[in-house]
Amino acid sequence: MYEDFKMAIRATGLVPPEHITAGKIICFAGLNKPKTNKAARCLLFEDRRGGWFMDYSTGLFETWQAKRAKPYSPQERQAFKERCERARLAREQERDEAQKQAAIKARGMWERAIYADTGNVYLHRKQIKPHGAKTGDSGGLKGVLILPIYNENLKLVNLQFIDPRKPKGQDRNFLTSGQKKHCFWWVGKKSETILIAEGFATACSIHQTMGHQVFIAFDAGNLANVAKIVKAKNPTATIIIAGDNDHSGTGQKAARAAALAIGCKYILPPTVGHDWNDHVNAIGSQLFTNLINKEEGHE
Repeated sequence: MYEDFKMAIRATGLVPPEHITAGKIICFAGLNKPKTNKAARCLLFEDRRGGWFMDYSTGLFETWQAKRAKPYSPQERQAFKERCERARLAREQERDEAQKQAAIKARGMWERAIYADTGNVYLHRKQIKPHGAKTGDSGGLKGVLILPIYNENLKLVNLQFIDPRKPKGQDRNFLTSGQKKHCFWWVGKKSETILIAEGFATACSIHQTMGHQVFIAFDAGNLANVAKIVKAKNPTATIIIAGDNDHSGTGQKAARAAALAIGCKYILPPTVGHDWNDHVNAIGSQLFTNLINKEEGHE
């Protein structure tokens, strides 16, 4: 039963914990997160006939019921359904409380942080300006870029931390249990053309080159969510999704899905492995400007 439960978890893209104890909630890494991350949870019921697993970082919640030679009776299926519903409600209550506490922590940390300047290592490396980003002035946050994350009601609910001292892929973190889905930040003032990008550096490069307002979704999976919110708040604006050209294909698929969700164009850097910050820094801002002006996007 343990291996069948793990297989169900793997089918969603998650890497299940090595050891699962029945009747105990186990924390493990969220989707595409390092092993040190604890955004995911799983519970195998004590009878080992069913369970659930979820991922706070993506909003995933799935139930699992073991197969057996003798079919489950209607009463057993109903009991399992009710058990899973109780688990779902408990999970939502836990999530809401955790997000509330993370938002309180985010606001406190944001108020104590200081505004970053162009001497910040990450900003210098990416050739971008701070655009309101902050940093810590002492301790473990000294030199770490701190970005605010707002929900659709424009309330600060989370923070992203970018630590230039860490290797790529391990340099970005969010507050534990902080809300990220349907959340965003932006650079620049409202404009007739609005772009939506995955990351801060990409958004800054586009804004500095074009002058348009650019929203930051913080990951590929959130692009469509942010696109819908931006479209609802800016119904007459021309919106363009500026996706990443990932080796894995993740950025391309997400950009296409976001564009389809609101009926707009999307653009991708021509070089595989590049985002738009890489592209602007490689070819110069004028060529990027020409690309946008020619509307060489996909629909």
